[in-house]
Amino acid sequence: MIASFKIENFTVFEKLELGLSPRINVIIGNNGTGKTHLLKAIYALSRQNGTGISTKKSATNLADDFLRLFMPNGNKLNALHADGADNGAHILLKRSDETSVKVDFNNRSTSLKIEGDIPQTKPGPEPVFIPTKEVLSLVSGLRNSKHDLATIEMIFDGTYVDLAKQLVQKGADDNSQSLEIDPRFSSVVRELVDLVGGRYKLDQNGGFLFEAGKYVEKAKPDRSQSKAGQMYQDSTVTRFSPTGRNALSSNMTAEGFRKVGMLHRLLCNGVIAPGDDTPLIWDEPESNLNPKLMKQLVQALLELSRNGQQIILATHDYVLLKWFDLLMDKGKEDHIRFHVLGKNETAKGVHVTSTDEYSQLRKNAISNTVAELYDAEIERSLGGAPA
Repeated sequence: MIASFKIENFTVFEKLELGLSPRINVIIGNNGTGKTHLLKAIYALSRQNGTGISTKKSATNLADDFLRLFMPNGNKLNALHADGADNGAHILLKRSDETSVKVDFNNRSTSLKIEGDIPQTKPGPEPVFIPTKEVLSLVSGLRNSKHDLATIEMIFDGTYVDLAKQLVQKGADDNSQSLEIDPRFSSVVRELVDLVGGRYKLDQNGGFLFEAGKYVEKAKPDRSQSKAGQMYQDSTVTRFSPTGRNALSSNMTAEGFRKVGMLHRLLCNGVIAPGDDTPLIWDEPESNLNPKLMKQLVQALLELSRNGQQIILATHDYVLLKWFDLLMDKGKEDHIRFHVLGKNETAKGVHVTSTDEYSQLRKNAISNTVAELYDAEIERSLGGAPA
């Protein structure tokens, strides 16, 4: 789990520090306050989970990560240094197990310095970053061996390329219709399929097809015929049951469905595995999502967090934000920390206000817009013209 994140003199940030919830973190702010930059920086450092973190190779890999994730002007690392800052850029990620990763560079750097103390013998699981746009329909193009990766990375930032790689990893849905659902999140897997009326399945051409259907309980075909043996065996197995003959190209389905489908796919193939200590980072999950789907999506994210998945997301949407407030259940140890990014005239860069209580959120772009709409509606109902 990520316990805290500190950033100085990096892009729009002069100095900012976050204490992160091990459950759910919601980042709010106006355009230009660096929400996506913050998510990408967290993602870049949380990917550094192998041995030899202070080696030259690790520093080179992380520098490459920053360049492909942020795509700065001239593809130069020093372009990520805060404009006008006299001191160097520093980024520090601390985990709940007291390990950390620290990065330093300045406005003349062509490389960076990285320090850490992570005693692993082999690379661990990777974090997941879901960008604003869905990726399912792009996978066949992003992963096509005929396409030059350097050209692809000039068009799409690294979050898209990384997610495409994770989506095609082999999993339970690849070669059979059976799915041994982890009991920790079996309800989430089923609910996501019910939400969109089917699943997205990897096809032979390296893309994804939408297959209408649902999960059903069926008798185990290899169950023991012995009554004594049956006492120690489950009688049923969960299988995905198609309800149509023809699968659809992912491009022929709604983008909001494809976003839900990505989460289902990553759970089924084990890329997202609650409890593995790597975060799920999601930039504007509400983008192109029907508001009717938001309640169920928030319920799914809460259920994942209850089973050990740390979630960090950024949003512009009041409906999504409010559903988190309404659906959280302290009886189930739900914990949501809200981080509001903003600018003011008395301080340089972006500042942050964090709270564990929705009611304590200060006025922000989301609440201001909702209030403005409410005021306009009241004025119209009274016979006046909206301002």
